Amino acid sequence: MRVRRVVMSCALLATLAAVLVVGVTMGCSSTTPRDLVGQGREALAATQAAAEVDLPAEVVDASVDRFLQLFDSFQPGSLREAALGLYAERAYFNDGFVELEGNETIAAYLERTASATRSLEVEVEDVARHGGEVYVRWVMTFTTVRKGTTIVAPGISHLRFDPDGRVLYHRDYWDGSGALAELVPLVGPVLRAVRARL
Repeated sequence: MRVRRVVMSCALLATLAAVLVVGVTMGCSSTTPRDLVGQGREALAATQAAAEVDLPAEVVDASVDRFLQLFDSFQPGSLREAALGLYAERAYFNDGFVELEGNETIAAYLERTASATRSLEVEVEDVARHGGEVYVRWVMTFTTVRKGTTIVAPGISHLRFDPDGRVLYHRDYWDGSGALAELVPLVGPVLRAVRARL
């Protein structure tokens, strides 16, 4: 009797997993257009004038250094003030998980993120500048507090600065699915099933 209950429980779990995978894959094949850019288009348009201003190289270099220092000392205690000084008052921020506006909101989010990590290291591989656009290519390694899982993810940050060298626009491009698969139960197997279907 007990063996039969275990088999029925396994069958029920397998059925639920199959329904979840089918639901996700059907959602992925939807023909309904989705705007994965979010409000980024509006933020790009709003900061276009700043991108067209040719800031002195020393201002851009100092701003990029402050941006990188933020992640060198990614600790909840010191992060808030550093972020408030780095981001412009009406800055736009999108890291692929959240889309935020305003340096207060961005600082609070970064502080919460720092509290959820045991350690975070960003290795910068390249910094490229084209006019007022700055692109930072990096590899981020972080370890979560809850599970102690270490995740390594490559990415690029697209930055625009105001005349004072504060970040007006910050958009990260990276594959967050690996991090999501590690952090959220059942997401890993579902993502692997979706990738196999594609």
